[in-house]
Amino acid sequence: MNSSQVRSKLIMGIIVALFFGIALFLRTYFPYDRVFGSDWIKFTSNDAYYHMRLVDNLVHNFPHLSSFDPYSIYPDGGGPGNIRFFDWLLASIIWVIGWGAPTEHTIDVVGAYFPAVLGALTVIPVYFIGRELFGRWAGVLAAGLIALLPGEFLGRSILGFTDHHVAETLFTTVAILFLILAIKTASQRQLTFGHLKRRDWTTSLKPVIYSLLAAIFLGVYIFTFLGALLFIFIIFVYFVIQFIIDHLKGKSTDYLCLVGVSLFSITLIFSLLISAGRIYSISLITALLTLASLSAISRLMTKKKIKPAYYPLTLVGLGIAGLGLFYLVSPTLLSSMLSLFSIFRPTGASLTTIETQPFLFPQGNLSFAVASGNFPGLLPHDPKVTGLTFRNILSFMTTTFFLSFIALGILIYLVIKQGSTEKTLVVVWSLVIVAATLGQRRFAYYLAVNVALLIGYLSWQVLSLVGFKELTAKIVETPRKAAGRRASPKKSGFDITLSRTVAVLEVLILFFVIFFWNIQPAIETARRARFAPSDAW
Repeated sequence: MNSSQVRSKLIMGIIVALFFGIALFLRTYFPYDRVFGSDWIKFTSNDAYYHMRLVDNLVHNFPHLSSFDPYSIYPDGGGPGNIRFFDWLLASIIWVIGWGAPTEHTIDVVGAYFPAVLGALTVIPVYFIGRELFGRWAGVLAAGLIALLPGEFLGRSILGFTDHHVAETLFTTVAILFLILAIKTASQRQLTFGHLKRRDWTTSLKPVIYSLLAAIFLGVYIFTFLGALLFIFIIFVYFVIQFIIDHLKGKSTDYLCLVGVSLFSITLIFSLLISAGRIYSISLITALLTLASLSAISRLMTKKKIKPAYYPLTLVGLGIAGLGLFYLVSPTLLSSMLSLFSIFRPTGASLTTIETQPFLFPQGNLSFAVASGNFPGLLPHDPKVTGLTFRNILSFMTTTFFLSFIALGILIYLVIKQGSTEKTLVVVWSLVIVAATLGQRRFAYYLAVNVALLIGYLSWQVLSLVGFKELTAKIVETPRKAAGRRASPKKSGFDITLSRTVAVLEVLILFFVIFFWNIQPAIETARRARFAPSDAW
């Protein structure tokens, strides 16, 4: 590693650390008085009190949690369930900080800061995903945006919002990061079953390790959120699509089978260990069998030299037959699994809850208010004006939510044109999360990561078009070149100064267009902490 690479990595590390600090400051400083400004510590969400009661019980009986909660299900009470990783993690941290006997004040203080730290930590995997997909500067831009975005993600990661939503976002983002790394390395190394048979660990070790890490975080996610099948579905759909793409292009699908089967096998073990439920086990087993079948069919058709176009048709036929067989064996279970798709379109009484209302139709009529609140743009949205007015349409078109679709369109084009395996994952991931968010506004806390990545990519593409990429390379390379030859000091110094000036101007313009408009709404979201109780309560 030469000096310019070390310098570049150091700069990236400092910038990402700065964004982490900004994210943490935003989430702790502005709501501080709402949480710690009275005689008792207030939490900024209703469910936070439920979680803190469980944490309090856990800490005082560590590592055992009470098997009965009298306040859980009115009027008889019930068990707290097995999906409690968020509470276990928080209780463990508190227990360690308190040397095994933390005070009530320590429990509440650590509990209040916990979501803010998790929210700030999300900056790190966002940077690495952006770097792996689009380059380091796109990763930096994405990390900066996720640190500032207001709305559901920020609101659920501020001081005192001690609920599992921010943990969901962090764990799924890390899981996707390791899955991208697993797929990317396996594809680049052209991993096949032969490598495992020959025990060629030089080729297969990294993809296997990345698959293991992705499975661990996916398993932790299942242990955190009852609706974790959402991301299992996303990953499953991606693999099916990528199998079809690779087979049609005549590319070996062995690497997909190895990564996918490893991922779902380890996740299944996690699911069984924590007794996540029958539906999780059946879903993961179905995913495993499907991927193994896709690989076997692909290998068989390639060996028999059957036209690749018959592959997707065969899969459709087998899929219909599989659903029919599933219905005959267990119609109730199939119905339960299909009912999970209701998250994309909630109905009935669930619509009376704010967080489950549709993203663009929160009150039954088209409104851009929620979209603008989560992803502000250049032109502020007028909440007093509803419907398709020119001002609100124009305001909506400047939001990062709308602009992210431009980036998504470019990525879809590149996937079709170039067939990048990891970019296909991002496209599928983003499309499913968009669909989930349009159904329930709460899922904007997932979508914030996708929007940050897509805007980071789009911003870097714009900067590259105006020469920023070459300018940054020139700034890094010039000192090294100058050290190796006697150049004109005046000319070299002038070039560096000019390059840096132009680069700074471009960054300032981008900051004003993309980042600046998020700052004030983010501060207001953090400061308001609207679910914190009053002193009278």
